[in-house]
Amino acid sequence: MRIDKITILKFIDHWVGGPICIILVILYRLTHPFYKTHLHIPAEELPPKKILILKFIGIGSITLSSSIINNIRKKYKDTKIYFFTFRENKEILDILSLADKVMIIDTRNPLVLVKTISQSLLFCWKERIDIVFDIEFYSKFSTIMAFLSGAKWRVGFYLARYWRNSLINVPVYFNNTKHILEIYSMFSSTLLIQDQDLYPKAIATTDQDRAQLLQVLKNYNIGDINKYIAINIHASDLALCRRWPLKHFASLVELFFSENSEMGIILTGSKNEVSYSQEFLGILPPEQRKRIIDLTGKLSLRQFLSLLSQIPVFVTNDTGPFHLGKAVGGRTISLWGPGSIDLYGPFGREKETQDIVYKRYLCSPCLYVYRTNAGYFCGGKAPCMEDIKPAEVMDLVRKKICG
Repeated sequence: MRIDKITILKFIDHWVGGPICIILVILYRLTHPFYKTHLHIPAEELPPKKILILKFIGIGSITLSSSIINNIRKKYKDTKIYFFTFRENKEILDILSLADKVMIIDTRNPLVLVKTISQSLLFCWKERIDIVFDIEFYSKFSTIMAFLSGAKWRVGFYLARYWRNSLINVPVYFNNTKHILEIYSMFSSTLLIQDQDLYPKAIATTDQDRAQLLQVLKNYNIGDINKYIAINIHASDLALCRRWPLKHFASLVELFFSENSEMGIILTGSKNEVSYSQEFLGILPPEQRKRIIDLTGKLSLRQFLSLLSQIPVFVTNDTGPFHLGKAVGGRTISLWGPGSIDLYGPFGREKETQDIVYKRYLCSPCLYVYRTNAGYFCGGKAPCMEDIKPAEVMDLVRKKICG
C-alpha cells in the first residue's frame, strides 16, 4: 500500500503535535493566568511593523492567500511581511513576490527538518514579529510554529478545542458557507482593514518565461500552441480521490481527436507524477499517443504558468494547477467531487472564464479536515468523479475552442 507524504505528515501532526500543544497550553496558562482572546488587534497596536504568515500545504491555497497580503500592503505600506512554508512552495512565492522574506521548512530528512525549523524560529525571535497569521486549517504543527514565533498576537481559525483556543489569541471564524477568499478577508479584517479587494494577485508571465517555454515546445515540434489543449490528470496527495478516472480522460481524448483532426494534446504534471502519466498513456491506442505531447515533469513552474496563460483550454482536476490557471488569466475546465466549488471554485468575475463540472453528491464535499477524511464514505472510490461524463466535458471544450 502506498503511503504518501500527506498521510505521514497528518500522522505526525496528530500524534506528535498533539502532546506538544498540550504542554505549551499548560505552560502558557500557568504564566498567563488572565489570558483572554480578542476579535481583532487592538487599535493601539496598529500599524504592525512585522507580520508572519504561515501556510505549509497547497500551492493553490498559497496563491489565493495573496489576497490577504494585497490588502495589508494597501493600508500598511511600511509593514514587513514574512512567509513561512515548506521548501516546495518557495518558487510560487518568489513568482508572486508576496513577502519581504520567505522562510522554508525542508522535510527531506529529520536533521534538515530540525535545522530549518530552528533557523526560521531564530529569525522570528531576532526580528520580533508583532503578529502571526496561521492560515492552515487546524494544523497542530502550524499552531506550534505560530506560538513559538514569539508574536504577541496570534491569529488563526477558531476551534473549540483546549489545545487550539489557548494558543491562538485572535480567533477567526471559518465560515464554510463562504468562499475561501471571503474567509481569508477575515484575517486582514483583524487589522481593522475595510473595503478589501477579495481577489488574489494576478500572475503576469514574462517575455523570458514565454521564450523558455517556446524553446521547450520547439523540441517537441510544437509550433502553434493554439492547435493544442492541455490536460492535467493529476491531483495532489492531499486527496487522490479528486482524480477523474483515467478511463474517462481516455474517452475525452478519443472524443477530442475525433472532432479535431489537426489539433493535439499536451499532458502536464510535476516530476513526481511521471509514472501516473505513463500509466495513462499506456491505456491509449498508439494512434492517439502519437498526438499527445507528454510534458509531465519537463516544465519549470514559470514555463508551466506561461503555458497556462496561452493554451486555448486547460482541463484539470480540482487541484493546485486549477488556481494557477486562474491566476494567469487562463481558460480552465475543472472537475470537482470531493472538493467544494463553493469554498474553492471560481469566485465572482472568475466564473466568466472558468468552467466547472460538479455533480454535488450528498456526501460531497468530503475533503476538508474539519469534516472528515476525503473519500471516507465511499472508500476512496469517488462516485462523484465517476459520474462526470466525458461527453459533457467535451461540450465545454468545444465551446471554449469555438468561442
